Amino acid sequence: MADILIFKSMMFINRAKIVFVLVSMLLIMGSISYTEDDIDDLLSSGLADKRQTEQGLNELLNELKGMLQTDSGDYDALWMYAALNYFYGDFYATEHNTKKRYFTICKDYADKAVRIKRTGVAAHYWLGVGMAKWAEYNGIIYSLFSADDILKEMTIVITLNPNFFKGMPWAIRATVYALAPGGISVGDRDKARTDITKALFYGYDYRQTYQLIADIYIAWGEWENAKKMIDVALTFPFNSLMEVEERDCIRKLNEQRQKVAKELAKR
Repeated sequence: MADILIFKSMMFINRAKIVFVLVSMLLIMGSISYTEDDIDDLLSSGLADKRQTEQGLNELLNELKGMLQTDSGDYDALWMYAALNYFYGDFYATEHNTKKRYFTICKDYADKAVRIKRTGVAAHYWLGVGMAKWAEYNGIIYSLFSADDILKEMTIVITLNPNFFKGMPWAIRATVYALAPGGISVGDRDKARTDITKALFYGYDYRQTYQLIADIYIAWGEWENAKKMIDVALTFPFNSLMEVEERDCIRKLNEQRQKVAKELAKR
């Protein structure tokens, strides 16, 4: 589940008081309106700019931490704090135990958000992501035991809003079905293929969705299918609003392309 992440929904916000606190710090010009799942408007507003640097991301983390000290039950602040900790752990932290600490925080704070709002789509999504990354950095046995919980969280997200986050919940659930062993765990290739179709339907223009699906095909040894995913993903225009994620995803896609090319050359 190493590549599960991705941050496009991370800086969404729908409570006026949080927007007010962050406006001066993030230098937002003009006004925007959005709902919990209206991610593109938020990214276009410039709210997410600070996460493009480690210093800026730390400022956002500190801001949200301060807000939670004032109101520990603020749903939006909880899930955003979880998401930002995932982002720091995945893209800025380098040491194994440091990454694990940030992913643990992601999991724990997303769980707090879920307890406050059981129908909170973003909270369930980041809880599943946090579980996946936490399990990855705690070893294979935890990954095996966490598979069912990750699957559960993505299923809740999909049930509440199948269109959430450009097919990513479908791609993550497909990854669990594809890579978990059958019998002793939740592995099921047929269900994985069904979810791949859905992921591509909802995330037809989203690079990271294709990259996750390419990982599945590589794990299955379906090199031609992997090549198709990689080739399409590399044609998408670069999204400067997600510079950190985009550069990381393109790097992974190029590594996948080299691996797939070597395998196809053997034929």
